[in-house]
Amino acid sequence: MKKGLLSFIAFSLVFCLSLSIIGCGGGEHSLIISKDRARDIGDWTLDVIANSGDFGIEDEVNIQELLAHDDVNLVFIDFWATWCEPCKASMPYLDQVYQDYKDQGLAMLFISVDVNNDTFYRRMMDDLEHLNVSYPIPWDYDSEVKNYLGVGAIPASFLVDTDGKIRYEHTGFTSEEIDIPPLREAIDLLLEEIN
Repeated sequence: MKKGLLSFIAFSLVFCLSLSIIGCGGGEHSLIISKDRARDIGDWTLDVIANSGDFGIEDEVNIQELLAHDDVNLVFIDFWATWCEPCKASMPYLDQVYQDYKDQGLAMLFISVDVNNDTFYRRMMDDLEHLNVSYPIPWDYDSEVKNYLGVGAIPASFLVDTDGKIRYEHTGFTSEEIDIPPLREAIDLLLEEIN
């Protein structure tokens, strides 16, 4: 009995070690979701409450029209709220990512999921003024898009290709050093795939 148990444990350890060394990603990069497994972003329109102008975004943004814009190669979407401190902590770092990649066709949408009332609107405006970010801020005040995408915890981030496929997903924000390098790598890989 002991010999069988020891053999099982040894096999399990070798198997797990083998997986960790060779991986099981089928030759694809683990950061990127393959097109055949990627979910659709859907078709939705949201009002833009701040920082319109880039990529033709004005008072509202329709995701499919944005994806079809001639200058857009990828769209980064992040869900945030005024009460979410990790969301607000990530915003300046993500704004730098936006500045670094927007000339390569990266559009960004930071979708607020705050409820629709004057108090939250004022809080959003105060936060955005303090954070001094430059990307567009749509408002999903009824959580329609958030619910469609199955977003639970925020911040929740997505990279969407021009076919409307979600190719990268990430939830949470710990620090610039932990969360931003994988995002930059995913952007680089997807831009390389386009070119």
